[in-house]
Amino acid sequence: MAGFVSVNGLRKKYDDAWAVDDVSFDIPAGKLLVLLGPSGCGKTTTLRCIGGLEQPQAGTITVDGEPVTDADRGLFLQPEDRGMGMVAQSYAIWPHMTVFENVAFPLRMRSVERAAIPERVGRALELVQLSGFSNRNATDLSGGQQQRVALARAIVGSPRVLLFDEPLSNLDAKLREQMRYLLKDIQRELNITGVYVTHDQAEAMGLGDELLVMNEGRIEQRGTARALYGEPRTRFVADFIGVANFLEGELLGPVPAAGAQLVDVKVGASGSGIEVRCRKSAELGKQAVSVLVRPEWVEISIQRPTAEKNVLSGVVRTSQYLGDRTEMLVQTPVGDIRANVGGDGQYPDGSKVFLQLDGEKCIALPK
Repeated sequence: MAGFVSVNGLRKKYDDAWAVDDVSFDIPAGKLLVLLGPSGCGKTTTLRCIGGLEQPQAGTITVDGEPVTDADRGLFLQPEDRGMGMVAQSYAIWPHMTVFENVAFPLRMRSVERAAIPERVGRALELVQLSGFSNRNATDLSGGQQQRVALARAIVGSPRVLLFDEPLSNLDAKLREQMRYLLKDIQRELNITGVYVTHDQAEAMGLGDELLVMNEGRIEQRGTARALYGEPRTRFVADFIGVANFLEGELLGPVPAAGAQLVDVKVGASGSGIEVRCRKSAELGKQAVSVLVRPEWVEISIQRPTAEKNVLSGVVRTSQYLGDRTEMLVQTPVGDIRANVGGDGQYPDGSKVFLQLDGEKCIALPK
């Protein structure tokens, strides 16, 4: 069954380069999908195609079953005819207008009955926690408040779809965190289907019902934040989502058959390497592999563990106290490995330690 928003076979070219190359996905009604990836991966172009700000060379886009773009038929609805709201990276606040007039502007453009405007603007300002700011000059507000004005302006017209183009990137870290919760609360309360573009993985993981990771104009993987973090199918996704250690090695024995859960991998150079038993990625299909090890999948101890596999000796090179954890960089025969310990940590720089890798969580990926 198609989603409330459905994108099929979308392709957009600039000059001789495909910015978006055969992208397809559905978004269920009331859900927020985050498009995540590095600069130039095609996420913003995809968002702009959905909003009608870019016209693709191929593909279709439908909203609630209604086509808004169909390249084969030459159908392309203008942005104002798509029933969408957008919150951009720049606040796009009109400096000569009050907060009220900024938020009311879309309603006036749609010739909404004058008597209904104050109530609708007041409700939008209440949702973004700016009640009482109506008569303030919008540009006299702080950056976070201006972004909330932009959000109120996007939702005041009751859009079918809400589009976010890196709306928090100009805010400081604490404001971004506060705004993440506000955005999610508003999206859920209004039950609006949303598409959110960002390159910030924490923002993506905190906001999205699902994440769609893009790379070079194509979809690399889609799933929940938990699935992408713990079950990446490619090294690109593993490296982009969260902090990752990679141990390069080769499978011991033939490539396992479909359905096999665990594999043995020899990592490191001959004579200094170790055997690691770990989970197998569904995409694994050749001898050379990268073993993904998240910092929290490593246990540190002074005494050597009794396990025969998944154990490395090392020396703590440096550490950083981060409040809830201490991040350590440990030098081992197979390369430096980042590992986490709770609180203040127990291992000063220069300590000789042993690392035990959690084979139930570490995963072998195609190299």
